[in-house]
Amino acid sequence: MIVWLDKHIGDLERYQHLKKAFSTQADPTHAEPVDLFDQDAAVLFRVEGPLPIHFEGVRFKLAAFNNIDSCLNCFEHNRNKRIFFITSGSLGKEAVPIILERFKETFTDPVTNEPYMSIYVFCLDISVHAEWASNYRNYIHIFDFDADLLSRMTRDIGDYFLTESKRLLDENPPNNSAAYHRLSWTHKLYERYGKMERVSMRRELHEVNQLLEEVEEGLKSSSDEDD
Repeated sequence: MIVWLDKHIGDLERYQHLKKAFSTQADPTHAEPVDLFDQDAAVLFRVEGPLPIHFEGVRFKLAAFNNIDSCLNCFEHNRNKRIFFITSGSLGKEAVPIILERFKETFTDPVTNEPYMSIYVFCLDISVHAEWASNYRNYIHIFDFDADLLSRMTRDIGDYFLTESKRLLDENPPNNSAAYHRLSWTHKLYERYGKMERVSMRRELHEVNQLLEEVEEGLKSSSDEDD
């Protein structure tokens, strides 16, 4: 789930790279999904609960807010969710300390107890926000260009799905079906990240493909046993 806090989400001139990554559920009669932010952005603030979207072609949920209180309420109601949090520097300076005090478990791996670096602060001048953000360096990435933020978050979400896939496969019995979906999403996001950064993701994609082959074998074996 992606939570986005910013007073200026509705400004058409802002965050153009980032906004292009979000689309509504694809209309089956159209080859291309509909750009979420081609619509009146105010609709995002009227929706009760997260809005189902596509993020870089992967099914996800987005909750967008232009005030801190509503954002905190969302965190309260989604304590058990894995959240990737985008915030402006100005609102983040106030919101991040509160969020990490109240909802630290949301940004902590339940297995390893390691912090998730899944708070993405976007600002016009990093130096203005570097001091307060440094207090939360284990949780925060800070950017002054939205394309860089998009790239980092794309990779991080892909990594998250890969980790979840491996944990599902370690269950007894392995949850092959759920792992397959997450591995497929990982593959899409890694490919997209490679194109964004113009870097080779051959090693990472090879690992994902190997796992997909193993999962497909597991699903086939399970199907044969049911016959």
